[in-house]
Amino acid sequence: QRVAQNPEVARWTTEVAQRDAARALEVARRTPDVTLTAGYRRLTDLDSSAWVIGGSIPLPLFDRNKAGIQEAAERTATAHQEQRAVQARVTALLAAAYGTLASAQDEAALLATDVLPGARSAFAAIEEGYRLGRFGFLDVLDAQRTLVTAEGRHLRALTAVHKAVAQVVAEIKKKAKKI
Repeated sequence: QRVAQNPEVARWTTEVAQRDAARALEVARRTPDVTLTAGYRRLTDLDSSAWVIGGSIPLPLFDRNKAGIQEAAERTATAHQEQRAVQARVTALLAAAYGTLASAQDEAALLATDVLPGARSAFAAIEEGYRLGRFGFLDVLDAQRTLVTAEGRHLRALTAVHKAVAQVVAEIKKKAKKI
């Protein structure tokens, strides 16, 4: 539904309607127009006046406007193809943006629920063990490095989530400005 509401896709709905109207006009042109004329004429040679009525009906024996109808039909078909192409492109962009967003959200959630709590508890346990003399200082530094690395990965994942959201919003605004 959102793809159909995209300004770039919605523009083609109007374009297709215009081309359909142009095709209908070409179809209507294959039937010739009947022309009726009426008027008043002064005849100077006879010194009199007369009402004049006339009419013409063209016979469409050779020209049925097939070329105009064919050209309008081709323009309408082209508009339909361009509309489908734009819709597919917008859908692909949207799918890619949502894929990036979903991947970043999954990574951030996994880090927040599984990795970070485990790294924090491991660091706390090793730090407590260091205080009790069970572990060496290098073990504390290694656990601290693991925790800082996990927190950095989590921050990068959150940054990727926010960048993906910003990219989707920017694309929507950019498309709206084009129209």
